[in-house]
Amino acid sequence: MYKNWQFWVVGSFTGFFGGLLTFLILFLVNLLVVSEYSYLYLAAYITPAFFYWYACTRLRNRYAQGVMSFSTGFRLSLLTGLILITLMSAAIYFVYTYLNNPTLEFRINRIETELISNEATSGLGKINSTRQFVRELMTPKYLAVMQATVNLVLLPVYAFFIAIFARRKNRYLD
Repeated sequence: MYKNWQFWVVGSFTGFFGGLLTFLILFLVNLLVVSEYSYLYLAAYITPAFFYWYACTRLRNRYAQGVMSFSTGFRLSLLTGLILITLMSAAIYFVYTYLNNPTLEFRINRIETELISNEATSGLGKINSTRQFVRELMTPKYLAVMQATVNLVLLPVYAFFIAIFARRKNRYLD
């Protein structure tokens, strides 16, 4: 099935729009969640699995007459995931570098304030090193690379389980 054009079209379009929507979810969570640590941040790592599943079911039901092998589902999930991760990382870098840097600065200042308040008894050198460390971790380039790395680690796991559940044999009885 991966040699057909439908495989590539479904994987590309789902990956493209999935990357944009996953970035939008991450952006909204960063913008609206006041707490530094929240379970809502997991949405940026769980949402791609929905798009891998959607690509597999769309290909199976619309173009493959309800039949899909494990290898086709796995490959389609990988294709969708690679496009999604690439687009999402590029969007993170572009938006936080050129379009919405004040939001990132606000977030950095909140995290610095909390860390410094926890280390109020430490010396000035320790506080300055903590501030510098937070600033290095929250650069747009580092955020994009870390988001891509975590999603690339999760991609084969998600693809494996989705391919298991998306797999269907021909069940027509004569």
